[in-house]
Amino acid sequence: MSPVRVTWNRTIGRARSLFSTAFAVGGFLAASAALFAFRLDAAEGVNLSVASVWAMGVAPFLPALAAFLAMDVWSDELQTGRIELLLTTPVREREFTLGKFLGVFTMTVFATFLSFAATVAVLRVYAPSALAGVGVLGFCPAFLALMLQGILWCAVSVAMSSMFRHAAAAACASLFLLVGIPRGGWAALLALAPQGRTVFGEMPLDAHVMDMSSGLFSSGTVVAYLVFSSFFLFVASKNVAMCRFCGRGGRSLRISTAFALLLAAVFSVLLALLAGRLDTKIDLPVGSVETGFSARTRGILAEAHGDMSVTCFLPRRDARFRPTAHFLRSLQRESASLGGLRIDLRFVDPLWDLGPAERLVRLGAEEGSLVFEKGRRSVVLPLAGGFDERICASSIQSMTMPPQRRNVYWTVGHGETAGDDYGAFGMSDIARDLAREGYRNMVIDLAGDAQIPSDCALIVVAGAKEDFSRAEAGRVDSYLRAGGRMLVLLSSADSGGVASLLPGWGLRPSQMSTAGAKTLSATDVVVGEFSEHAISKPLHGSRIVLERPVGFMPSAAAEAGAGADRIEFTPLAKAGTAVVAATVERGVGAGADLSIRPMRIVAIGDAGFVMNGQLAARANANRDFFLNCVAYLSGTDAAVASGAEANVLSTGLDRAGRFRFAVVLVGAVPFAVFLFLVAVAARRRFRG
Repeated sequence: MSPVRVTWNRTIGRARSLFSTAFAVGGFLAASAALFAFRLDAAEGVNLSVASVWAMGVAPFLPALAAFLAMDVWSDELQTGRIELLLTTPVREREFTLGKFLGVFTMTVFATFLSFAATVAVLRVYAPSALAGVGVLGFCPAFLALMLQGILWCAVSVAMSSMFRHAAAAACASLFLLVGIPRGGWAALLALAPQGRTVFGEMPLDAHVMDMSSGLFSSGTVVAYLVFSSFFLFVASKNVAMCRFCGRGGRSLRISTAFALLLAAVFSVLLALLAGRLDTKIDLPVGSVETGFSARTRGILAEAHGDMSVTCFLPRRDARFRPTAHFLRSLQRESASLGGLRIDLRFVDPLWDLGPAERLVRLGAEEGSLVFEKGRRSVVLPLAGGFDERICASSIQSMTMPPQRRNVYWTVGHGETAGDDYGAFGMSDIARDLAREGYRNMVIDLAGDAQIPSDCALIVVAGAKEDFSRAEAGRVDSYLRAGGRMLVLLSSADSGGVASLLPGWGLRPSQMSTAGAKTLSATDVVVGEFSEHAISKPLHGSRIVLERPVGFMPSAAAEAGAGADRIEFTPLAKAGTAVVAATVERGVGAGADLSIRPMRIVAIGDAGFVMNGQLAARANANRDFFLNCVAYLSGTDAAVASGAEANVLSTGLDRAGRFRFAVVLVGAVPFAVFLFLVAVAARRRFRG
């Protein structure tokens, strides 16, 4: 058996007999699970895979694990004097070092695999929807990224152990070198430069894990990790070799060894810089292509034809460059797989590509934007105003489809939520989404003699707190009798807005009990039961979140008439047995024969479910539900499709579910592993 393998086995065997290993592994599992649970809750609704969130939860604690596992691999030999016995054997120092490194790395892989297995097992029980589209293979890039960093952390920790006789000193030195300098230095840099994150990008170590876990591999990064790992293993072997050169006679050998280490450091830095200079990117698709984009985006890409260029006008050092480039490449692959629009990607750095940058500036683009060009038409999308799949899909649609201008009128004068309010309680975000979909946002005040314009696609009554006057209600009633369309966001079941008008059109608002309903913050209600209606059917498997919702029941007017006068009441979404969103329609049976435009009303029992704060704070399908309602009411039924991105992280956990998930993953699993490792160590010591 080779010396490397013998040393490898002895290192693992000794680690299993140490109680410090149980504390290190148990603490690592608990800390990484706690950070993962926190990040998972924060990433709800974000375009991230659960594998990336898991890797970002494990990565910060991997250096500490390596430091504690490797702290005594050489320190114990130096303190007890066994190093002199080892050096008398005909085995080279690098073989001992390599064997000890492999032992520490094996334990690191074991602990990381335990974290992965526990995470997947607990998610399958408590949040299976978080694993949708991400199988075991989807975790492979994330695991590979952690192991690539783990190689370097283990090599550094073994080198530090060879420099100190006390294990605690070796662990402190490793932590200072692996955690204190990079993360402390980065925190200091951001503190000195408040805009440093935008200028310098994300923390490089975290950015590497995020990139590779999403499938974006950099040859320069991989080579740099391997080069510096080899250097620190070389340092460890030379530190051990110096023990042979004791006394005055070995002074020249120690000097030559120190000079060799200096040359090795210079060579490693130069080689890493060269690898970065010759860097190439490999973008691997992670997850299934079919579930990467929403049905709406795939429909737009499939129906569009011809060639389009998409230019990313952004410095490569900008923190937004990596995720934006990765998304655009995925969009290009998706479009090619559908056989529709051919997308040509271009990346223009304003600091280096002066000619193309000047052309983009003439088009009206600023630094930090995407430019869509098709023929003579162009659309500039500033990244500062928000960037996601829906926005890009709307930009592509506006470039490839004939222009359609439909006017949405928002009522004012009754305490409604304003569509031009950019605060947390405003609706500027959803109004901007409507504009991107081709709608024109207008306001209407029915208090005077103003009539509802003929170009009105629908009226939106968003959380009116005061009742409409008799004259205003009469104008709305006349508009509806002529086949009008109205979307009502109700703030109260008793009064406010057009609440008194709804019973005459088949809707009766009512107070509902939220006892036993799923909740995220104890004040809201999570709604996940949707009907087979054109509005809600595309959202099956999603959820909307409502704050103290109002319920709806069919009034006496519903189902009372016949033929063209018949009013149909259709539930759209339920919370338990209570209907929290419903639609009524009159004239649907006779409309096709008599060319009568059916009257439609959609009522949602929450006045603020698409407020800016609601859309930004939670992972939900509120935005999609609202836009589907507008599309249905405006008569573009064929366009009603889920715009929810399939690769958006959604756990489906409510408040109680998150607590149970955290207790099991952060407490029960690490404690069970800790007890098992303590029992193994005690048994080995008892036998010894």
